[in-house]
Amino acid sequence: MYWSNFLHIYQPPTQAEEIVRKVTDESYRTLVRVLKKAPGGKITLNISAVLTQQLARYGLDDVIRGLRELAERGQIEFTGSAMYHPILPLIPKDEVIRQIKLNNDVNHRYFGEVYKPTGFFPPEMCYSYEVAQTVAELGFRWIIVDEVSFKRKIGSVKYDRLYKVEGLGDFLVFFKERPFSAGITYGTYPSTEPFLAALKDGLGKHSYLLTGTDGEVYGHHRPGQEKLLSQVFARGTPKTCTISELIKHFAQVDTASPVPSSWSTCDDEMAQGIPYPQWQYPGHELHRLQWQLTDFALHTVKKASAESPGFPEARGLLDEGLHSCQYWWASCRPWWSVEMIECGAQKLYQAVESLGNAVDRKRTEEASRLFQTVVSKARQWQESGEAQRLKQKYREEHPEVSTELTFGG
Repeated sequence: MYWSNFLHIYQPPTQAEEIVRKVTDESYRTLVRVLKKAPGGKITLNISAVLTQQLARYGLDDVIRGLRELAERGQIEFTGSAMYHPILPLIPKDEVIRQIKLNNDVNHRYFGEVYKPTGFFPPEMCYSYEVAQTVAELGFRWIIVDEVSFKRKIGSVKYDRLYKVEGLGDFLVFFKERPFSAGITYGTYPSTEPFLAALKDGLGKHSYLLTGTDGEVYGHHRPGQEKLLSQVFARGTPKTCTISELIKHFAQVDTASPVPSSWSTCDDEMAQGIPYPQWQYPGHELHRLQWQLTDFALHTVKKASAESPGFPEARGLLDEGLHSCQYWWASCRPWWSVEMIECGAQKLYQAVESLGNAVDRKRTEEASRLFQTVVSKARQWQESGEAQRLKQKYREEHPEVSTELTFGG
C-alpha cells in the first residue's frame, strides 16, 4: 500500500497577523521540520498564494525557503489552486481563470522553478465539471476531489486503480478518501498504532490511501498530530508518495463522472442536491444576502473602466473579497463568526467604493446598502440566538462533525 497524503495550507486575506504567526509557529514550521528529518517522507501540498504573500509580508520567509528546499528534494509536490480561495463553481469562469493564474504567478515568484504543479486543488474541493474543464484547458493533468463526488456516496471508490474524467480525454481525477481523512482531522489517529490497526490487511495489498486535510491539523488544530507523520516516515509503512507518483504505480484507469460536491458535503446533503452547503445553502437568508452583494460587486467592477484611477485597487479588493471564508462562517453548519462575515462583506463593498467617480453614485450607495444589510442580518442572528439554533440543528443531524476547528483558537 502507498499513502498519498494531501495537505492544504491557507489563511484568508482578512486574517490577523498574530494568527498567521501563531499558526506558522505551531504548524507550518512543524511540517517543514518533520519532513526535513525524514528524507523518505513525501506529501502533496497546496499552499494558497495569499498565504505565501502573508509569510513573506510578516518576515516568515524561513517557511517559504523550507518548502522550496523540500520540493527540490522531491519530498513535496505542489498543486495549483486559486489565489484567494474562492468557491470556483460559484463564480464566473473568467474569475476562475484569473484566480488560478494569480495563484500560479505569485507562488512561482516566491518558490521559483520548483513550483511547477501538474495537479490542481479546487478550494474546499468544490467540484463541478465546468471547473474541471477549465483546469484541464489551463494545462493541469489532474484534479483532486472528495470521494463523495463518486456516485454521490462514500465507500464506492476503488483504490487499486486511477480514474479519468469522462469527456476530458486523459485528464485524471483523484478521489480523497473520507473516513481516514476525518480520523486524522478529529484526532482518531494521533500515532501509528491506531492508524496501522485501522488499515489492517490493506497494508499488504496493491492499493493506495489518499487522505486530504488542512495542513494546520498538524500542530495547530491538533498539537502533537505531527507524531503520526514522523512515525510513519520513520517506519516506511505504509510507503509514502506524492499523488502524481501514483500514476506510475497503477496501470488500470477507469472512467468516472464526478458530480458537484465538496470535502465538507455529507451524504444527506448530496441526496438533496446541495453540493456546497457551507457556502450556498438553499433558503439560507444570510447566504442569499452575501451572494447578492458578491454578484453586485462583480458586475460593478467588471463594468468599470480599467483606465479609471481607482480600478487597480477595486480589482484587488474584489479578488480578495471572493474568498470562501465569509460564507463558511455564516453557514452555521456549524461554523459561525460575525467578525469574519463583516470582514468579507467589507472587502466587497470597498471594491465598489474605491472606484469613486468611475461609477454612478447610486451604485456605490447600493453597495453600501447591501453591505449594511449583510452586517445587520449577521448581528440579528447573533443577538436573537438564530445562529446558535441553526448550529445546534446541524450538530444533531451531523454528529460525525465532532469538533469545530477554528484558526487561532
